[in-house]
Amino acid sequence: MGIFDFLFGSRISTTSFEQLRNKIVKLRKDNLYPYPENLPEAISFPYDFWDDLIGIYRKTFKDGLERAFSIFWADGEILFTEVKTGSDRMVKSGGSIQVKYSHHPTKSGYARKELFLDDKVIKRKDVFYNNVPKTLEVQYLFNIHTHPKHLKESGEVYYNFFSAQDIKSLVESRAIMTGLVTDKLWLLIRTSKTPDNVNTLIDGQVTPAFVEENLHMGLYRADFSKKAYRFRLLNS
Repeated sequence: MGIFDFLFGSRISTTSFEQLRNKIVKLRKDNLYPYPENLPEAISFPYDFWDDLIGIYRKTFKDGLERAFSIFWADGEILFTEVKTGSDRMVKSGGSIQVKYSHHPTKSGYARKELFLDDKVIKRKDVFYNNVPKTLEVQYLFNIHTHPKHLKESGEVYYNFFSAQDIKSLVESRAIMTGLVTDKLWLLIRTSKTPDNVNTLIDGQVTPAFVEENLHMGLYRADFSKKAYRFRLLNS
């Protein structure tokens, strides 16, 4: 438990990843964005989310190459698409997810559930036949990319924040949210008050205060394996 969780955790309303997923899917279906006043104060994530995310962070930390990945909800499972490695300046994400159920080859009364990423089986699970869903859900949620570390002349490590292009891509794609991994997890949620055109945005403008106050986006920051809190709460 971090110091912020210890001091303020019981007073701050937390949205679980499952609740966040439901909201994203519903908003996208209705072609809407959340109202700023309805954004959660904190977001919690399950263990497997952090396990995969930290693994990707470690690879970028080691070789200095950006990586991008998409997060899907596949019939009750959180899945990261296969990581796409880029340069130290740019990266693109991709990947496709499938869920298939079949008769179990050896267990009577059971089905075999298989999750495919780009036509390769990445997870296999035995499911009681009566629990096989009538419809399968595979839902794209959002993209996350990594930024590598940089060194100042003094030897101090620092990381770049979201770039102007990151913000433009979020707005132009009409997506609801995007993420960035440095030595922490950062999340941006577009709201109903976010401008539809940010073509003139430049890197020098993009600060935490700017994206919250001028672009009216929800900005969250999380230490690894902890909750993601609204940035304004962390700095209040």
